[in-house]
Amino acid sequence: MQLNLKDLQCFVVVYELRSFSRAAETLDTAQSLISSRIRRLEQFIGTPLFARLPHGIAPNAKGELLYHHAKRVLHNVAELETAFR
Repeated sequence: MQLNLKDLQCFVVVYELRSFSRAAETLDTAQSLISSRIRRLEQFIGTPLFARLPHGIAPNAKGELLYHHAKRVLHNVAELETAFR
């Protein structure tokens, strides 16, 4: 299994909005795709990234850690894309 940039982008949106459904709306995609991407990341990392609460979600310690790394990776990828345009 490989790490996927689209999965990381999706994770960042879910993290920032604290909602799978709002992330789906923001990304103009199905909530099931958002759930699949997060599930794939959780399988890659080997642990859940969010606590599922009765009224939403909250990132756990691994989710917090991944968020900070993902933001850096996505920023670096954006800089790379800009440099080669």
